[in-house]
Amino acid sequence: MSTASDEAAAGPYGLHRPTMADAREAMHRVHGHTGRSAWERLLQSAGMSGTETGDDALHRLLTAMAGLDPVSQLCAQALRIRLSSHTHLSAAHTITGSTA
Repeated sequence: MSTASDEAAAGPYGLHRPTMADAREAMHRVHGHTGRSAWERLLQSAGMSGTETGDDALHRLLTAMAGLDPVSQLCAQALRIRLSSHTHLSAAHTITGSTA
């Protein structure tokens, strides 16, 4: 059984806001054995070190990701959908005061 603190940590409706770590994991997952080099190529393209945090860094990374190969572009699109969904669900959660 989940507790209120578990739900708060998970975000509204159990959806976590994507992070730089999520983007790294996604790139490694979708690129398989070339994941490490794909991640390094992405960081170089974005002019980042990979240690950045926060929304600005994530948006910058997603912009660079969308300019790479088709697999990376799909990964960027999926992360943007997740980010947008989280943003909208958080706003709805705040407005409605939902406990879900």
